[in-house]
Amino acid sequence: MYNVLIVDDLPALRKHASDLLREIDPQVKITEAASGKECLEVWPQLKPDMIIMDIVMPDLNGIKAAKEIWSRELNQKILFWSQFHRESFVRELGKIVPDEAIHGYALKSESDDKLKYALESILCHDNPYIDPIVRGVQKTIEKTWGDITDSEYYILLDLALGLTDRAIAMRHHISVRGAQNRIYSLSIKLVKGVDAHLKETAGLEVYNTRVRIVLEAFRLGIIAPEDIQELDGVMDSWLDKQFHFKKDSLQLG
Repeated sequence: MYNVLIVDDLPALRKHASDLLREIDPQVKITEAASGKECLEVWPQLKPDMIIMDIVMPDLNGIKAAKEIWSRELNQKILFWSQFHRESFVRELGKIVPDEAIHGYALKSESDDKLKYALESILCHDNPYIDPIVRGVQKTIEKTWGDITDSEYYILLDLALGLTDRAIAMRHHISVRGAQNRIYSLSIKLVKGVDAHLKETAGLEVYNTRVRIVLEAFRLGIIAPEDIQELDGVMDSWLDKQFHFKKDSLQLG
């Protein structure tokens, strides 16, 4: 008898996944959670054979919940069942999935046959399952912007919040010139036709290029809007700690 945890904020979808699981094993034990936070509360005692995890949920999204689980148990099987296949989600998952973990990514828009195959593959046969559409996104990432580093990704988020070079340098514990060099590197990677001496210029041209970098990152799906929303809270704490600013006393962006 299998023990499965279904994590999704929509009751109808939890029931749908439960029904398919019972077709695979009528004796399956199913526990439900409505958010990533609730998942982390029940998971330690439950120790399920597999987790079916939505990605976009209240309180804590599925990627962050999975990261926490895999930090404690590398071999936990997780099938991400999501309506999204945006590059930002695929990229973030690529960062956190341990080599030892058997996992999968199934799209909610696909047929029940595909979802049932994904469930059987991971739960019963210890084989990963990645939807062909998601595989296509993975290949696109490798070809277009796979060379964006983690530090550059977080600088992209800072640029999207409208931080100055000096603020970015302080947050990342680097020199202002170091921050400028990383922004320049992003402009080369993301924005076509940038002048080779751009980093030596100032004023409107530089500002326009910073905006173009952010817009291109959104277009490619590198930046997820929810990452910016989350970082906004982090920025609040950082500004208050560094300068004793409150949110209503300073507008970023």
